[in-house]
Amino acid sequence: MLTRSHESDAGEMTKAVGCPGVARGVSAPPEAGKAAFLRVVEYGLMAVFCTTRFLARVVPPSVLDALFNVLGSIAFCSFPGMKRRLKQKVTSAMPEITDQRRVALIGRGACIALLRPILDLSIFWKHGDRYMSELRVEGIENLEKADASGKGVILVGGHVGQNAIRVPVMARLGRPYTPIYYHPADTPVARYYGRMLEFGRCLGCDPHEPVFWAGRGIKGKVTEHLMNGRRVGIDFDVDGRCVVDFFGRPAAMAAGIGHFAMETGAAVVPFVLLRGERVFDNRLIFHEPITVKRAGDRSEGIRTIIGEVAKAGERMIRDAPEQWESWFGLWHFWDQAAGLTGNVYQAGSQAPRPIDR
Repeated sequence: MLTRSHESDAGEMTKAVGCPGVARGVSAPPEAGKAAFLRVVEYGLMAVFCTTRFLARVVPPSVLDALFNVLGSIAFCSFPGMKRRLKQKVTSAMPEITDQRRVALIGRGACIALLRPILDLSIFWKHGDRYMSELRVEGIENLEKADASGKGVILVGGHVGQNAIRVPVMARLGRPYTPIYYHPADTPVARYYGRMLEFGRCLGCDPHEPVFWAGRGIKGKVTEHLMNGRRVGIDFDVDGRCVVDFFGRPAAMAAGIGHFAMETGAAVVPFVLLRGERVFDNRLIFHEPITVKRAGDRSEGIRTIIGEVAKAGERMIRDAPEQWESWFGLWHFWDQAAGLTGNVYQAGSQAPRPIDR
């Protein structure tokens, strides 16, 4: 799912290597050149996508993996401003990491992560059987417990790890779910994004309802889906207006997960598909379900759920910080909260200061 929180740093990288990190909110050139800029970006993305699919037929997966690591590293080193800001974001969120080499590796990993959806889909397309045979699944009892409630399951993921192939992997496991995505027409690279979604859907999906498009009219469809005991997937790292703690500071997150959980009583299960050191050394992890208390004030209940979701999301990111794409948008989450609460955080600071009025 594309997120609105990726900011101009992702735009810089996109211009260089055609990465799939371009999304709503990414800064673009002045209006006069915006259409041309987006066409160039989309052509670049399509070129990388088509080339990778072709290479996946003939090139060993390990070689492709190394190639994408090199491309991401080149992008990280090519833009000093982006590199500096990424390192500042990592340090702001995880001040306990004092080794600057480790900080740089996490920032480099974020650049690589923006490219990886294309590679992950291509490798799964060509080597899906091997991928599934070597996949390690942990905490499946947590999903089974949630399914047993009969009230539906909200699978909470994020832009961390192999998020592009979670849907087909779950379908292959016999536990399909329906993700919520932006419609391609609502993105700045509609043709590319549509092709990626179509490609992923061909690899596996929920045959009853392959996807829900974000926007008006979605509430009733998702609610009915959950009430029928089915599964829905929602990413937590999307900006919104619900202010909760995230990496030690107030962050404005989307509240949809809380609304659907309160409305239906569906179980909320955080899950993540993490890459290992080798191409086929991957782990699908289902964490403990988040407790949903429907009694009491609804607004407070939603905020509590989103707070717990943010905690679970942060834990998943800390397990593999170099695999989180949304390092680019971390300050955006904090800035959004600042606008809603009246406090603003400066890059690298540990305490808020009042906004100057």
